[in-house]
Amino acid sequence: MKKRQAREKGRLFGYVVITLCFSALMILAIVLSSLLISTERLRRENAVERAYSNIIMAMNQGENQLLQTLGDEGVIGFGYYSPTGYPRYVWGDAYQRLPLTSFPESYGTGSYISSYNGETRVLESVRYAFPPGVEPDRFLLDRADPMVFPDIIYVSFDTSASAATMRLISLLIAVLLSTLCVLYIIAMRMFKQNWEYREALRMQENLVSLGQAARTLTHEIKNPLSAIKLQVALLKRESPPELRDDIALIDSETRRLVALTDKVSDFLRNPRGNPCNTDLAETLRSLVQLFSHRIDLSVPDEPAVVYFDRDRLRSVLENLLKNAVEASEDSAPIECEVTKDGRKQYHVFIRDRGSGLDAKDLRKIFDPFYTTKINGSGIGLSITRQFIEAAGGSISLYPRADGGTVAEAVIPSVGAARPGRERRGK
Repeated sequence: MKKRQAREKGRLFGYVVITLCFSALMILAIVLSSLLISTERLRRENAVERAYSNIIMAMNQGENQLLQTLGDEGVIGFGYYSPTGYPRYVWGDAYQRLPLTSFPESYGTGSYISSYNGETRVLESVRYAFPPGVEPDRFLLDRADPMVFPDIIYVSFDTSASAATMRLISLLIAVLLSTLCVLYIIAMRMFKQNWEYREALRMQENLVSLGQAARTLTHEIKNPLSAIKLQVALLKRESPPELRDDIALIDSETRRLVALTDKVSDFLRNPRGNPCNTDLAETLRSLVQLFSHRIDLSVPDEPAVVYFDRDRLRSVLENLLKNAVEASEDSAPIECEVTKDGRKQYHVFIRDRGSGLDAKDLRKIFDPFYTTKINGSGIGLSITRQFIEAAGGSISLYPRADGGTVAEAVIPSVGAARPGRERRGK
């Protein structure tokens, strides 16, 4: 038990480490993208400020120098306006009259904040044309008296190149995050598969050890059991009536031990047996009649032929039906249904209304000698799975809606391409 808990903790620790590593990488990628986008925005704002400085200097050097500077700075519209928005000089894609209300005002700097249009990629900026050497705070910025306002400079820039750069950064980050997500999923799957392979290898090693020990035990136990059975038969004939109940108990327990050793032998020997074409539906019809409990059987009218050893198939189905009957509460009927999917596989569903199985039982229910029953041996479902998998099928147990358990056995029909699972329990 402690070893199993340690393995579970190790698996959980592996999942946590992988998740934390990829989470750190994704956080780093997000921070990097934010920094790159912020850097590009700051670069654009710096370019605007630099352009303004160059334009103001060029305005004092004449129109020719101004036009050359406007072209060099990538300006698409320039205007010089009165404090009320009437044009004094307009060039390019500038307003004939400046809509001052379209630009939110910043009284802290004495200038207008830039406005960016994401659809046209045009950045519009409006500044006050303060006289040289005059600080902005010397003006009483009061719209009730526009005469104290300075003139206004309007400049619009084409920021398509900057917008393309930001889109490229966003695209690269999106690709990086998507790649990290895919790698995370791949890493988790690989870790899970490797863990399952290690568990399967460990189980195989355990089965080999178990098989060697069980062969010895069954051989050593069968001989004394045979002698006990013989002596019990003699005691039945010779003992007085008042001892026969005790002898019957000895006989019953001896038979149970013999049955257990036979099951262990079944588990150890060739699980495939002698397969042949066997009618699954007919086998179920004959088995249902052996149980006094009500079993609602639903099978195809035509033969459901599978390639399976007859005795082993009967053992598999009988064990599943017996488990369902023993788990059922009161007189709740058992449902047994056989369906066929598109890949020529038969699905045998056996549904009960018992107390069900918890998550721990579902993980260990197929382990050899693990049982939830007081008098169970814990070998039946292990043998069942071994027989089904040897025939190319699979078996699973899972909770049933509204209480109970569903046992689903998938068995390839004759001529099926490959085994698989397609859960359709009700």
